Amino acid sequence: MHRSSFERMQAFRDAYLVDVNHAPLRILDVGSASIEGGVTYRDIFGTWNYLGLDADRAPNVDLTVKDPYHWSELADATFDVVVSGQAFEHIEWPWLTIMEIARVLKPAGLAAITAPSAGHVHRYPTDCWRYYPDGFPALAKYAGLSLIENDVDFGYVFGESAVWGDAFAILQKPLQSDRESQEWAKRRAAARLAAGRANDANAAPAGDGESAPFPSVMVSRDALAKRTEVERAAVGSFSLRWRLVRQHLRAASRALRYPMERLTRF
Repeated sequence: MHRSSFERMQAFRDAYLVDVNHAPLRILDVGSASIEGGVTYRDIFGTWNYLGLDADRAPNVDLTVKDPYHWSELADATFDVVVSGQAFEHIEWPWLTIMEIARVLKPAGLAAITAPSAGHVHRYPTDCWRYYPDGFPALAKYAGLSLIENDVDFGYVFGESAVWGDAFAILQKPLQSDRESQEWAKRRAAARLAAGRANDANAAPAGDGESAPFPSVMVSRDALAKRTEVERAAVGSFSLRWRLVRQHLRAASRALRYPMERLTRF
C-alpha cells in the first residue's frame, strides 16, 4: 500500500471517527488483500470490529465472497463504515460494487473510498479504471449515496505515491423508508441482471442486526481537503512545481522511448 493511501484513511479515521473510539463499530474493508505485504487498513481500523473482504484468499482477507458483485454472505444494513483502497481500479463493474456497499451500510453509515487517477498498469488480475473528480460522485449517485467529501490529489510529492494521484471520496447512506429500501433492492437486482449476474437464491435475508444509525460525527466536514492544503503549503510551491515538471518529463520520455523500442526490435 502506498503512503498517500494509508495517510488518507488515517485522516478519515481521525476526522470522522475520533468521537467513537470506544463504540462497537463494524467496519468492512472491500478489496482488503495485502498483495505486497506491509501495512493494511487493519492497522488503522483494527481497534473496532474489522472485516476484510475480497474475491480470493490472501493475507488480510477474512471473508472470501462467492460472487464479487453480490455479497450474499452479508446481510443488509450491518456495517457502520465501509472502506476501500486500491481496489476500484481493478473492478470490472464498479457500479455493482458501489451498490453492494450501499446495501450493507447501516442508515447514516459512512463509506471512504480511494483509487488512483493516474499511474502505470498494474493488473491484480485486471486494471480497468482511473478515477477523475467526477468519478466517485457519479457512482455515489448511481447507488443512492450522499457525497460528503470528494478530492483528487494531483500534487502529492512523496516518492511512489506521487504517480497515483489518489481520488478520494467520503459517502453516506441516507435514511430510507421501507418503500425506498424495497425500491433500491429492485434496482440492485436489475443492475446485476443487466450485467449478466443472476440473483443468488441463497442470499442472506435483510435483517435489523445492529441497525442503529451511525453516530453523528460530521463536525469535521472537509477536514481532508484542509489537511491537504496544509501539507502542500508546508512542501512549498517551488518543490511542488519541480515535482510536477519531473513527472511530466518522465511521461514524455516514456512516450518517446516506446515507439523507438518497437522500431529497433528487429
